[in-house]
Amino acid sequence: MAGDERVRHCTLCSLNVYNFAEMTHDEVRALLVKTEGRLCARLYQRADGTLLTSDCPSGLRALRQRMSRLGAAVIAAMFSLSAFASDKSCEKPRLKKNGSKVQLEIERVVTPQRAMFTGAVFIEAENSSLPGATVVLRDETLQQEITAVTDVNGAFTFGPLNEGIYRVEVTLSGFLPAVMEHITLKQHELTHARVALRLDPNMITIGIVTVDPLMTNPGMSTTFSQDLINKLPI
Repeated sequence: MAGDERVRHCTLCSLNVYNFAEMTHDEVRALLVKTEGRLCARLYQRADGTLLTSDCPSGLRALRQRMSRLGAAVIAAMFSLSAFASDKSCEKPRLKKNGSKVQLEIERVVTPQRAMFTGAVFIEAENSSLPGATVVLRDETLQQEITAVTDVNGAFTFGPLNEGIYRVEVTLSGFLPAVMEHITLKQHELTHARVALRLDPNMITIGIVTVDPLMTNPGMSTTFSQDLINKLPI
C-alpha cells in the first residue's frame, strides 16, 4: 500500500489505513469524528485482548533486559574462546624424573627484572654435587634452545629470559635423564630447580687397582654398559 508510517491507501477497498501507533490521542479522536467512525486502522493487541496505541513501557523494559543478557552471554563466550586459545599456558608442570628427584622453588623479586632459571644437580644416592651435567632449556613456543653445563658445585644459571613456557632436560653419562616440561617462567620471578639424578642401573663403573707405584692413577676409571659386559666371554 502506498503512503507513509501514519496512513497508507488500500487499492482493494479504496480506503485509507491509519496507523494509530504513530498518532496522538487527540489526532485519533479528531480522525474518528471526521470519518464518523468509518475507517481502517492498524492496532497492536496484547495477549489478554487489550489494544495498544503506543509503545508499551513494560515491553520495552523486558526487551532491553533480554538484549542485555544476550550481550553478556556473547562477551562471556568471547572470553571463554580466548582462554581456550591460550590454554597451553595453563598446563601444569610435568616431570619425567626416571627415578630422580626434582624440586622447584619460585622466588618473587621486588626489583624489576626478566625471568631467571637457576638450579643445582646432585647424585641421588649420595646427595653430592654433580659437575659436568648438561642442562638444556627449550622455549616450548619458539622451539629455541639454550645449553649450560653444571660447574664444580653442580650449579647452573639461565637468564635473563623472556616470559614463556619452557622444557628442561638434565643429562649426564651414567645417569638417568630428568625432564621437566611446561615450566612457566615469568618476569620478576626467580625459579630454582634442585635435581638429584639417579644412577643408570644399566651402566657399571670399573676402577683399576694396582700396587705398582709406576702404574698408580687414583682418578683412573671407565664406564661400560651392561649390554657390553653381558657379551664378554666368560
